[in-house]
Amino acid sequence: MSLQKDKKFCLFKEEVDFEEILEKDEKDWFEEEEEKLKTLKKKDTDDPIKIYFKEVFSHKLLTREDEVRIGKTIEENEREILKESLNYYSQVIKLYHLLIKAERSKGLTLLFKDYEEFSRNGEKVKKWFENLKTNINKLVENFKKGKKAKLIDKIIDLIYEIRPTKLLLDELACEILESYEKIKEFYKFKERLQKNYSLDEKVLKRIFSWNRKCGDIERYFNKLTLEKVNVEKIKKDISEYIDFFKKTNDYFGEPLEKIYQSGEKICKAFQEIKKNKEELVKANLRLIISLARKYSPKGMFLSDLIQEGNIGLLKAIEKFDYRKGFKFSTYATWWIRQSITRYLAENTRTIRVPVHIIETIYKISKIISTKFYQEYGRDPTLDELAKETGHSIEKLNYIFKIMKQPISLETVVGEDEDATLRDFIEDQNTIKPDEATFNIALSEKVRELLKTLSPKEEKIIRLRFGIGEKESCTLEEVGNKFGVTKERIRQIESIALRKLKHPNRIKLLKNFLIYGS
Repeated sequence: MSLQKDKKFCLFKEEVDFEEILEKDEKDWFEEEEEKLKTLKKKDTDDPIKIYFKEVFSHKLLTREDEVRIGKTIEENEREILKESLNYYSQVIKLYHLLIKAERSKGLTLLFKDYEEFSRNGEKVKKWFENLKTNINKLVENFKKGKKAKLIDKIIDLIYEIRPTKLLLDELACEILESYEKIKEFYKFKERLQKNYSLDEKVLKRIFSWNRKCGDIERYFNKLTLEKVNVEKIKKDISEYIDFFKKTNDYFGEPLEKIYQSGEKICKAFQEIKKNKEELVKANLRLIISLARKYSPKGMFLSDLIQEGNIGLLKAIEKFDYRKGFKFSTYATWWIRQSITRYLAENTRTIRVPVHIIETIYKISKIISTKFYQEYGRDPTLDELAKETGHSIEKLNYIFKIMKQPISLETVVGEDEDATLRDFIEDQNTIKPDEATFNIALSEKVRELLKTLSPKEEKIIRLRFGIGEKESCTLEEVGNKFGVTKERIRQIESIALRKLKHPNRIKLLKNFLIYGS
């Protein structure tokens, strides 16, 4: 694939079809794999990657029309969740507080998918935010007047100008869904009472309207000759449900039946969203395999790269906008590639490299392997590579330096694997063994040579040249130690040196002079 064609993955100026992404060799590979998997025998089912491929190939690809249908279905269900949630005064107040808190903490990107892009126009986003707050305030004021339907629709339309995130939907729906689950549990409990103790609806209504401190509940169940333990448990359950009714009524201000119906609709909407997103995921799993295969020679398992690609695909699904006109695969490709390259940047190198540099390295490697090796059978020159990539020669040198993989000093070497690379590298701060031996032998001979002098002469030579001392001394310093003038010390030094230069003495050091030279 040429560099110009590769740019389509990052710049969505033109549509990239899934079929275009798969190169000829990849299409052939998919066809071969599909044929192999059709004849997959039981003994081969232990290989998880083959099982995964078999499942992937069983899913059909989606057309542009299918993607639009899924996008619309997801949006319709998200609107249903917002509509049911904003039908409650408590949730309208919660939405207002969420917006104010997010604005103060600069966290509106967590609540709206397109806020980052939308906020580039400061005046526009400010006007939108004020309009949203104004309509929420109007809804609060008109909530009990029965004029809320149009305002709710207007607020939802405003929210959909920059599309809500799953976090916003979850935050608005969570109390309703919690209450829905509790009410559903209560209905089951009521059915059990009705079935086990033959209670009609009027009696049950009376029981659940009593104050939990009233002894009528206990007296009623005592008539049924139940064990005391069972009566206590029933009393406790009934008291808990009565408490729940009071708290729910205080929070929502609506009957249980209405809350239950809203919860049912919201729950169904979330299930529909999940179902449609799963359909989009399954249809694009081949795209992940296609892109992961390009990076698999980088020292990582294909299964690991597919896992990372899946994460990128899920992010793409959350942010995809079917109204913009391009196919989902066009949009998802960038997210999948980013997820894989980020994973490689964090795991394949000892020293971490920025993701944008990793992308550049892969592009350069691709140009070298495809264009120059395949077409010319050689490496490109720096000038050729600079012309092809658009980078300067200085930057290419910098990138090539980064491309070199560091080798650990703990790398095991040798057939027996009993040594590491560290053992074969010279330590510049340590004396070599032969030098150490030479120095020891020289010290012994010098000591032996100095012994041929008188004690006074030996001491003066040692002090003047620092032999066996911390440092050498001047003539004056030596004179002070012996209580004589520096001139006398110079004379004694000259006599001692003449003695050391005598052939009978100097021959002791002759071999060291030859070795040292």
